[in-house]
Amino acid sequence: MDVLTDDQVARFRSDGVVHLSQAVDQALVEEILDSVERLIESPGRFGGDMTSNRAPGMFFQDRYLHPERPDFRRFAEASGCASVAAKATNSTNIRLYYDHVFIKDPGTQERFVWHQDRPYWAVDGTQICSTWLALTDANAHSSALEFVRGSHLWDRTFRPEYPALEGLSPGEVERALWEGVARHIESFDDVCPAFEEHPDLYEVLSFEVVPGDVLLFDFRTVHRSGPNDGKNRRAAISWRWLGDDAFWAPKDGADPIIRDRDTVLGPGDLITDDQVFPLIHGR
Repeated sequence: MDVLTDDQVARFRSDGVVHLSQAVDQALVEEILDSVERLIESPGRFGGDMTSNRAPGMFFQDRYLHPERPDFRRFAEASGCASVAAKATNSTNIRLYYDHVFIKDPGTQERFVWHQDRPYWAVDGTQICSTWLALTDANAHSSALEFVRGSHLWDRTFRPEYPALEGLSPGEVERALWEGVARHIESFDDVCPAFEEHPDLYEVLSFEVVPGDVLLFDFRTVHRSGPNDGKNRRAAISWRWLGDDAFWAPKDGADPIIRDRDTVLGPGDLITDDQVFPLIHGR
């Protein structure tokens, strides 16, 4: 992967997202896609189809694969995305928080409404980002990500939503997910508005991507994905990267992929646990 240009870094920092064309080698993209397609048949402990009963299509997700699947650990290292995250966030060291696979078959109407990554995660800081690698062609019509430009600079954290559970009460969400998530949801007062309905106030950015393209975005940037109304499967893998100032910030009821009992870190500690948060770029 090529090093980011100064213009790309500036765009990432001002807009909260930047589109990197043909950033990952096609041979690696094809290898990742092969593993992702096998993953549907044999998902990890956090994987599965999020599509509502009797609804068309398939909205499959899986995450935190790298600790148990050597191919996914290798993909994170070989992609070059960690070095891009380092340049974008001005970090010396970049650690992997987790990997996240998304698949939407054509006709899938499930969407992931406007949200930020920050409220879900047990980490915080200002040098935290994601790289979303397109494994197939996609645009906004076929469920590529859309972003609210500059929203990472608002100093606002919105109430989290959960795929296929949007609009349900916090108690209903908890019954479908895990203990404590209702209290976690209710701890946030700020709710995402329908940004697309106010073009005079907010600019929505969308990108047409092909296999090998990467969307690099701050974990505070508001984003969403709509239905897949295209003719082909939309597949992507996202890596979540922790830079120099990232610290352990456990939240009761947040995403349980990594919890207090899984790490030696205490609240407020900089991320230094090599076993749980592997160093991919740096020393």
